[in-house]
Amino acid sequence: MDKDAFEERWNAYFAAYATTDEAERQRLLERCVSDDLVFTNPGGEGKGRASLHAHIGNFQKHMPGATFSTDRLLVHHGELLAVWSLHKQDGTKVSTGYNFVRPDKLGLFSYMAGFF
Repeated sequence: MDKDAFEERWNAYFAAYATTDEAERQRLLERCVSDDLVFTNPGGEGKGRASLHAHIGNFQKHMPGATFSTDRLLVHHGELLAVWSLHKQDGTKVSTGYNFVRPDKLGLFSYMAGFF
């Protein structure tokens, strides 16, 4: 998978965090993560797209209006390291984080490990 394909899926993933419309979030997640996704980060862990969908909803309840920006995407050997920033609703930067992402054979994210 090339950097453009990773970037397209990564942008869909972040857009899923930005929307509160559950149907739209589901549509976005279907574009970027596999149904059998495994994910882990300091805020939680889960298996499956539905689990990630719920995880994002919970995040939005605790950080209403928060946004993410991508600082850098590094791709090699078919894997991704994303560097990103989390911002409060007022634009104040909260933290920098990192995600290691491995896609499946279709290019959908099947494993994601977040560090922040």
